[in-house]
Amino acid sequence: MLPQSLRTTIPALLLMVTSCTTSKHIAFLGFDGCPNTPELRKRLVEAEPSLQIHDVDLLSLESSDYRLGWGAPTILVDNEDLFGVQPAKNGNASCRNWSGGLPSVEDIRKAIRRTP
Repeated sequence: MLPQSLRTTIPALLLMVTSCTTSKHIAFLGFDGCPNTPELRKRLVEAEPSLQIHDVDLLSLESSDYRLGWGAPTILVDNEDLFGVQPAKNGNASCRNWSGGLPSVEDIRKAIRRTP
């Protein structure tokens, strides 16, 4: 049996860890017809199953929406690209070119944990 001090400390630490990981706003940008969208979303969920993900359909956005500057699929954490790509100005819905292939589950997990 755990000492009383640990029985109260451990739940508090778990709550702190949970609140730290859930305070990030995760947006997943994609649209039907972009071939990498389903696979990257699947990898994102696998990397961090507890995340609340806000799915954004790029085709439904107003033409002035800044998120159109990124191609699909893209993962935004607090409105910043998870992998540091800057948005194009005056963008429109397009498929993102992942020249090195889609990031792996582990790449996504590491990148999310690096974000403040």
